[in-house]
Amino acid sequence: MTFCSFRWTFVLYSLALSLQGSAPSHITPEPKLPVVDENACPFEGCVFRKWIVSRDAVLYSSWQQGRKPVGQVRKGQVVQGQTGVHLTLKPDAIQVLADIPQLGLHPGDIILRYMYRGEGFADIWAGGKWYREYDCSFVTEKDGAGCGTNCAARVASEGNKSWWVQVKTADGTTGWTYAKGHFDCMDALSGDKKCENLQKP
Repeated sequence: MTFCSFRWTFVLYSLALSLQGSAPSHITPEPKLPVVDENACPFEGCVFRKWIVSRDAVLYSSWQQGRKPVGQVRKGQVVQGQTGVHLTLKPDAIQVLADIPQLGLHPGDIILRYMYRGEGFADIWAGGKWYREYDCSFVTEKDGAGCGTNCAARVASEGNKSWWVQVKTADGTTGWTYAKGHFDCMDALSGDKKCENLQKP
C-alpha cells in the first residue's frame, strides 16, 4: 500500500467513525404516558403560598389512584399551598405549517406539547427530541389565540392534562385535590391586593 492510498484509507476510516459518533444517540423515544411533573406550578406567576378556596372540594390522601378522602375545604377558607403534581395523560398535538429550522421540522410534522410553563413556554417533544421549557410563541392555539407573528404551527388537537395540589388547612389537615377552579390567590402577578394582604404575617 502506497502512502497516498494509506492516507485515503485513514481519512475514510476517520470519516466513518465521525458519522457513527453523530448517529441519533440524541434521539429520545416519545415520552411514556402519563408524564408526571412533581412540584409543579404550571403558569407564569404561580406560587405556593396562602390561597383562598373558591369552591368546596374534597381533600384526598394522595393524587394517585387508590387515594382516600381525608377531609374537605369550604369556599372562603384560607389554606396553605404546599406543592403540586401535573399529569399529562395525553399531550396537545401541534401541526407544523412552515419550516422551523431550529427544531429541524417541516410542514406536516407534529409537535407534542406537555406541561405549560407560562409566557408561551412549554415542555415539548419534536423531531424525536425532548425540549424542556421551550419557547412556543410560534404556536397558534386552537381558538386562534397565542402567536402574533411568524406563526409556524397550530394546535390540531388538545390533550388531556390535570393538575393536583397539596394544601394544608388551619387545623393541620394536609391533603390533595384537583387545582383547577378551586383556589384564588395562586397568581403572584395578579396584583390582587386582597391576596397580597393575605400573605402578610
